[in-house]
Amino acid sequence: MPPFIPLPRFILAGEYSINAKLLYGLLLNRTMLSQKSGWVSEDGNVYVIYTIKQMADDLDRSERTVKTALRELENAGLITRVRQGWNQANRIFLQIPDRVQVSSRPEGNICPMDVQNSSPCMGQKLPTSNTDAEYKEHSKTERVESTRRRYGEFQNVFLSGEECSRLEMAYPGKAAEYIERLSRYMASNDRHYANHYATIKKWLDEDSKGMSAKNYTYDDNEGECL
Repeated sequence: MPPFIPLPRFILAGEYSINAKLLYGLLLNRTMLSQKSGWVSEDGNVYVIYTIKQMADDLDRSERTVKTALRELENAGLITRVRQGWNQANRIFLQIPDRVQVSSRPEGNICPMDVQNSSPCMGQKLPTSNTDAEYKEHSKTERVESTRRRYGEFQNVFLSGEECSRLEMAYPGKAAEYIERLSRYMASNDRHYANHYATIKKWLDEDSKGMSAKNYTYDDNEGECL
């Protein structure tokens, strides 16, 4: 077999763009390699560090096309991106829909191979980069929750049940309004934030200190996924 990447049947059957489907397969392959290499977050979730340039090179697509595909996967709840800091690649957590049946690992030596390496994936390591080293130096980041649900008019705000409860307890009667505000803002401006709970809480805190909604200033860099 030539080198290949896994492409789940639910992705093939889903109403996603071809670029999003190919990128999901590539991210799934990298996730399997990350698991073998022990790239696991503090809460036990496997992550991928994969720059947009690397994705564009591997898919033979432009960086703009890759960014569009990433947004599509994120909006569909198939990936979660967590920002690591200025000029650092995001950590990417792959998600599998609850309705999808996960099969066991096949027996024998059949396994996906990296698209850039013709050797079997057994024992294969992800390439070391400066980004990886920077991540190891800043490994203590906020906890990523893997069971977020969609909220808002445009279904683009991702919050866990615990996060919703904390918002409602801290700001009774206001959480729903700010969830809708964030949903409309991201949809109209094509903005994406690494942590929607933190963003909503920040806006609520600012309003509670007397800031008017008309005076909001949205930082293009703070918390935004590239």
